Amino acid sequence: MLSIALEGLKFYAYHGLYPEEQVIGNYFILDIEVSIPEPQHPSSLIESVNYEILHSIAKRIMQTPQPLLEQVVHDISVTIKSTFPAVSRSRVILKKQAPPFGGDLSFSVVTLEKQY
Repeated sequence: MLSIALEGLKFYAYHGLYPEEQVIGNYFILDIEVSIPEPQHPSSLIESVNYEILHSIAKRIMQTPQPLLEQVVHDISVTIKSTFPAVSRSRVILKKQAPPFGGDLSFSVVTLEKQY
């Protein structure tokens, strides 16, 4: 297996359950990792996963506000698999900076790992 990852993608987005989160927005950190079978010709991008496209998938989905981060990681995972059918595993981790629940916390974290 070959793993390809993007770590620490930073977005300002409007995800959140509370109406003020969808107006004010928040900072998010996103990690994406996918696995594919080892390519026969590792010098050909056709047999791999283009991380520029991974970033564009993440950026597009992060721009659509969702009340739950669970939906965001699901949408990213499903879109990756439909774009790159050779992906056999994906792991998407989304961190929300200082969620508004009244506690002292750096990030809330939602992780989705899928085997295909």
